[in-house]
Amino acid sequence: MQEPREPSGIKAPLAPLSAGHPTVEWVRREVLPLIRETFAPERVDVFDPPDRPAGADDHAPGLLIVSQRFSGISIPERMGLVRGLLASTSPVRPLCLTPEEFAVSKAVPGPVLAAARTGIRLI
Repeated sequence: MQEPREPSGIKAPLAPLSAGHPTVEWVRREVLPLIRETFAPERVDVFDPPDRPAGADDHAPGLLIVSQRFSGISIPERMGLVRGLLASTSPVRPLCLTPEEFAVSKAVPGPVLAAARTGIRLI
């Protein structure tokens, strides 16, 4: 498995997320190929978490990954698997769900709803 390069000095974003935001571009270029290879996701979004908007201060955006491959794996283990693909200075916070968990959670106020409604969808 290939290690992603560090995000070239990218810190947490200082502007609202958009398709051309440096963090979104970094995820698309460096992280998305590894996520596709490892998890075969149905959906990947970069989003502003509702509790800590990425456009404010130094808060990192969220990275929603929806994959059937997370079935039977605890949430902490999923997070560890995804963090293992990210550079140690990654500017994103992963959120890893199965399709069934996503279907239930996307209508409930919180980070999954924020990702579903306002995230930058990469897959």
